[in-house]
Amino acid sequence: MSSTKQTSTIARRKFLRAAGAGAAAAAVGMPYIARGAGKITVTVANGSPLKHVLSAQGTTPWIEKAKALTNGEVEFKYFPAAQLAKLKELLPALQNGVADLAPIPIGYVSDKMPLNGVSALPGLGSTSKIIVNAHAAALKSGPLAAEFVANHVHPLYVMAFPPYQVVSMKSAIRTLADFKGKVLRSAGGTMNLVISALGASPAEMPVGEMYLALQRGTVDGTISAFASIKGYNVQEIAKAMSGNAAFGTFVNILACNTNKWKTLPREVQDAFTKAGEEITASASTFLDGQTDKLKKEFAAKGMEIYDFAPDQLAAINGRLASVQDDWVKRLKDRGLPAAEVLAKFKSLLPA
Repeated sequence: MSSTKQTSTIARRKFLRAAGAGAAAAAVGMPYIARGAGKITVTVANGSPLKHVLSAQGTTPWIEKAKALTNGEVEFKYFPAAQLAKLKELLPALQNGVADLAPIPIGYVSDKMPLNGVSALPGLGSTSKIIVNAHAAALKSGPLAAEFVANHVHPLYVMAFPPYQVVSMKSAIRTLADFKGKVLRSAGGTMNLVISALGASPAEMPVGEMYLALQRGTVDGTISAFASIKGYNVQEIAKAMSGNAAFGTFVNILACNTNKWKTLPREVQDAFTKAGEEITASASTFLDGQTDKLKKEFAAKGMEIYDFAPDQLAAINGRLASVQDDWVKRLKDRGLPAAEVLAKFKSLLPA
């Protein structure tokens, strides 16, 4: 056989093997990434510790799922625990190309993505699953999606804690009147409105400063979810935490720099999207299941876990009803379609 024919035969065999591999991958719903074209590398930043639920149930398993779905042909350079960027710096890190992917803490970017703060409002869903399903659906088009486009990032998964509770460093806050005069740590944005509506004063600060502020008595408490309290070990120093309130929540959305997204092959985009959908579902299931478990764990270590009495819960919820109106008014004054967004979000909640 001539060298030309031999070369042609080898090339044809390689092509057929590659085609067969692609067909096999398609048959099982897995993307086929052509080998030899150079491994794709993406940089992932995360502002939370590895053991924190936002990492352990969000970014870390997303990377593992994405690796599997791309047959190991994508290399992930992962920088957790604020190694590359702190929580408030994650969106700028994406926009500047310091990171290709990062979970954006929506409460920290209310100046850039104010409308996406809708899911943090109190009274919009009693579980993590309800909240994230509504937000994920709302992100498919319209004003929420437009904010991501305007900030040059592409959303991949949504994580939200079950409704927030109040954590106190001294005695339990049992009544609406007990909030008066209290200073509560806030992540900013909608949380400021909630704390103010309750009659307390919000002290906005990064979550990394929360433990020390609580320990020193700089603030009297905070509002947060059981899983987040556990992630920062606040249960070690707190005295009490409510169990049946709905003070809103905090949302994190994994996003990819748009320019980077456009360079990815369609198969990789599909794999990243599928991994995101799986995390949106699995993380909410985990978080909802953790609440009762953590209530028992915290109580066993001496923390008072209590429910608001029905009359006080009604009074608190009545006061919080104004937060949605306040949020709409503030954003409307900025020329933003907040009423439309809130109505759309409510329509996506189960009846």
